[in-house]
Amino acid sequence: MPTDGQPPMLTRTFVVDGVEVGCSFFQPEPDRGDYCCTYEIAWPEGPRRRTIYGVDPIQAALLAMQTAHVDLLVARKDDGRDVRWLDGHRLGLPIQDSLKDLDVD
Repeated sequence: MPTDGQPPMLTRTFVVDGVEVGCSFFQPEPDRGDYCCTYEIAWPEGPRRRTIYGVDPIQAALLAMQTAHVDLLVARKDDGRDVRWLDGHRLGLPIQDSLKDLDVD
C-alpha cells in the first residue's frame, strides 16, 4: 500500500451530487510476489482508500480502475447519488463486460 503523502499516478474528477470528487490511482507496487494498486475516492463525507491485487502492475492498475468504477456505480444505484463525468452518466473507466449495462447515459 502506498505511503501517505505519495502523489497519485492518475486522478479523474467526477461530480457527485453537485460536488467535485477526485478518484486517484497510485503507482502499482510489488507485494508478496504479485502487485497491488491503491485507489482513493475523495467522497464528500471523507476519502475511502482500497488496495487491489493483480499478477503484474498493469493487471493491478486495471483491476483497481474497474473496482473504483463499480464503487461509483454502486453509489449511484444503491445510494441514489448523482455521479457524473463530463456532464454525462458514463464514467469513462474500465468496466467488466458483465456490468457494462450499468454505465449508460
